[in-house]
Amino acid sequence: MCGRYATFTRLDEQPGLFDLDLITEPVRQRPPSWNVAPTTDVPVIVERYDEGLSREAHLAHWGLLPPWAKDRSFAAKMINARAESVAEKRSFAPSLKKRRCLVPADGYYEWKKVGGTKQPYYISRADGLPLAFAGLYSWSRDADGWLLSTTIITKVADQLADIHDRVPVVLNREDFAAWLDPRSESVDAALDILQHPSPALSAIPVAKDVGRVSVDLPANIEEIPADQVIG
Repeated sequence: MCGRYATFTRLDEQPGLFDLDLITEPVRQRPPSWNVAPTTDVPVIVERYDEGLSREAHLAHWGLLPPWAKDRSFAAKMINARAESVAEKRSFAPSLKKRRCLVPADGYYEWKKVGGTKQPYYISRADGLPLAFAGLYSWSRDADGWLLSTTIITKVADQLADIHDRVPVVLNREDFAAWLDPRSESVDAALDILQHPSPALSAIPVAKDVGRVSVDLPANIEEIPADQVIG
């Protein structure tokens, strides 16, 4: 799964990577985070089609809330969608068809089980570029108004399986346009993209403090000495 990640590089400092036409003010004002937790607001990249395509960055609640959900607490259980079943689950299937997004990140955390404890690792692209998680989004409305929400798709680990048996789907730049295109409603095409090989990832052991949401510091992504690594 993907339950904690880091996003500290500003989108407006990455010209040409995501080819954004619009970065909304809430995204610009969002502070960097080295410990993004579920149910917080996170940047997502979507495409809208009016007179032409517009690629935009918006803030979304991490935890997808389907329009039929009775209250927002449901979203806490929907931070991840499994690639193997995303097309069949009624919570995710409508979004897979026409509400796909990218969730930008610098890296994410995963915990490796070692006996009765766990060692956290910070995982990022081996080439140093930001990650682009394959995500879905949804709009829902309740007494508090409209809510834009998102989920991150995961798949069986094709690398780093010694740390965890699942990984978030990380898309390569050449897949961005097809994944985001709101005019394409082909579920088969979307599922095919999810099976494309992800870019090479690298992992470093980090301090256990990252397990506490309140610890949101650049030190979270620093490698710890070998003699402090569990296992």
